[in-house]
Amino acid sequence: MSRKKSRAAKSQHDGSERALSSDQPLAIPFQAPFNSYPFFFVLAAGILVRVIAFACMGYFNNDNHLPVIEYIAERWVPPDSAQFNQAYHPPLYYFLAALFFRLGSLPAVHGLSLILSIATLLLIAHLLRQLPWMNEKIQPWCLALAAFQPQFIMFSLFVSNDTLAIFLGVLIFYQCRRLQVIPSSFNYLLLAIWLGLSLLTKAVFLVFILPIIFFIWVTSRQNSLSGPQLISRFALFMLIAGILGCYKYLENFFLFGNPTINNLDLGLWTQQQRPTWIGSQSLFDFNVLKLVSNPVISASTVHSYPLMIYGSFWYALIPESTFRSNLIPPFHRLGSMIYLVALCPTLLMLAGVVRIGMAAMRFGFWSLPESDQEARDRLVYEGSLLLTLLLNFFLILAVGWRYDVWSIFQGRLLFPSYFALLLAFTAGMEWAEASRLLSLIIRCLMIALIALFLAYLIVDISLSILYPVNPLRTKHMPYVIDMNGR
Repeated sequence: MSRKKSRAAKSQHDGSERALSSDQPLAIPFQAPFNSYPFFFVLAAGILVRVIAFACMGYFNNDNHLPVIEYIAERWVPPDSAQFNQAYHPPLYYFLAALFFRLGSLPAVHGLSLILSIATLLLIAHLLRQLPWMNEKIQPWCLALAAFQPQFIMFSLFVSNDTLAIFLGVLIFYQCRRLQVIPSSFNYLLLAIWLGLSLLTKAVFLVFILPIIFFIWVTSRQNSLSGPQLISRFALFMLIAGILGCYKYLENFFLFGNPTINNLDLGLWTQQQRPTWIGSQSLFDFNVLKLVSNPVISASTVHSYPLMIYGSFWYALIPESTFRSNLIPPFHRLGSMIYLVALCPTLLMLAGVVRIGMAAMRFGFWSLPESDQEARDRLVYEGSLLLTLLLNFFLILAVGWRYDVWSIFQGRLLFPSYFALLLAFTAGMEWAEASRLLSLIIRCLMIALIALFLAYLIVDISLSILYPVNPLRTKHMPYVIDMNGR
């Protein structure tokens, strides 16, 4: 009898240890049971694709950041916003790139992009594995989007501040989860540092401020922090993030009277890209068949905000790299097929956004029972990230509305909030799991989309080997769009 009690006690002790470790999912390393092999296969394949694409693509997109890098590498002080086309950006990326430029010239700066691209994918994989509510069967599909989506790959590999901005966006979301699991002063400090460095990289992170403050407030209330504790942590958070991130905005204010001045304010090139607005049609034109018939940007799509954002998110709607298959028939028809099949993850993301939003409105962040801590954590975490994504999206619309320039409406401007899109995609797939037939159809379409992504990359990589293009090219648009055409 005593042996049975001893075994029962041992079993209960082991169970409590497992429960404790599951309550702190970020404190334990990756677990690799047999059914996780597809996940790690996708991760390894995603790294391999990045290395091959890096070896074959040119350095720049249509934005030439090299003059700013060279200027800082020579003087170690940042230029003001009017000196170069891209000098309006905050300077963190350029100082980091200038260090690599001094060590190994432009190839070394490009190597920095590869490091950041791989680090971003690894961090996404790590975070997906550490969210306890993530369905293990959905994880590989979620990771596959980040691993193989051509636009996400290419914009994380250019010599551009996008590479650092995309990495820091994921890092902020990772740190939010760390703070949720372990609400220590150190994790508050790290979150403030990452946000400050992000503000020192790109102005898009201004839209991260309110969602992060909201996340901190809700998390602090859940952990029953006293009023003085909450105020002190808020003050420390804002002080550190503000000191680290304020430089460019203060400089712009003192020099130009506008803290967010940019090359749209300073350049005359914007006249060639106006007008995009032709009335309500610009907001509500969702006719994807226009993209199917014209896979590259044209007069038929340049006046539709949704089509430009959708098209440039999933495919090279805008010629913007030395990868040129989007301009060469019949290879450009891969874009037509991608636009059609990508409707599947897009609709799932929209369904996930609605699902998360409805849950937030239905339950709030406090009405769930205390015993259901995982559901509360998920609601707070996904709700905060979704708010960041929505503000990021509305920032694109607001800036596009103000300047009326078509090149603003690019899906890659959502990439700093990319992980929030993956969470929305996950919520959409969970909703579809209720129907076995629908789930099967979605998986077939996702396989087709991944195959199209890889085919597109293989074609471009092959063409770049057979017909090399100057890797220093910065002007990739071979034509001017008739803005008065339809």
